[in-house]
Amino acid sequence: MTLYDIIQGQTNREIVVCFDFSEADSVSGSYIRATLGWCLQCGRMFAEGSDRVDFADPWSIRPLPIYPVVTGGSREILFDVHDFLQHREMCGLLIETGNSPPFVQAEILGKLDLFLLDTLKSIALLGSATAQDLKALSSEAITIGGWSNRLVALLSHRLVSRRRDGKSWRYSAIGKEFRIWA
Repeated sequence: MTLYDIIQGQTNREIVVCFDFSEADSVSGSYIRATLGWCLQCGRMFAEGSDRVDFADPWSIRPLPIYPVVTGGSREILFDVHDFLQHREMCGLLIETGNSPPFVQAEILGKLDLFLLDTLKSIALLGSATAQDLKALSSEAITIGGWSNRLVALLSHRLVSRRRDGKSWRYSAIGKEFRIWA
């Protein structure tokens, strides 16, 4: 049974997929691409509302409501994951084992723009926020459309979830505290 088989039929439910590397001696780039990379791309496709799928290929990227996270692993393994994500301008979360969202502390693996990181931290501090909320609370000279673009980018990176709040989208961080992995 594949991950897709497990998730199929649960399209309205957000699912955390945890990659536990605590007992791994090493991982290859092709393994990271086929597992974590595949999940991140499927989650991104879901977030962006895309539906173009080659169903003849069981490993094609398809929209799935998943939030992949990493836990455990040696510094060498985490560096390999970080390097893989960074070179593809993707990011993922490193969490402590046994947590569930919102994760108490999460480290960003890969590449995340510092403006997006600041926005993510603001959402986590507020609990949830709309683009209008962030515009009202910020001293930055950025439009509501600019805030909305940042929020959509965070959703695409699978760092926030969203739900409809009247005419707006309300975003919630999937963690409480974030820092860049080093």
